Amino acid sequence: NLVKIVKSRIQGVLTAQKYVCCNYNAPQDKLPHLLSITPGRRAPTISNIDDEGWVAVSAMIERKKKGEILDDLVAHGAADIMVFEISNCRV
Repeated sequence: NLVKIVKSRIQGVLTAQKYVCCNYNAPQDKLPHLLSITPGRRAPTISNIDDEGWVAVSAMIERKKKGEILDDLVAHGAADIMVFEISNCRV
């Protein structure tokens, strides 16, 4: 059991080094294409916001591709884009 815990912790740190968290607002009519840009590890989180026709999206993206991904999001209508470091995780 201890080996399993240590392994999980190491994998969490390694995953955190490979990914960052990307949050942005998206117009619902462009959501399918934007989600193809940020599919997340399992799936992105989509939340309603207090702006009709828009949703908030949160997804893990590969750190090394973040510049390209952010440029692509802007080009396809995403707004209020933020990237956050992940210090540790369990996935």
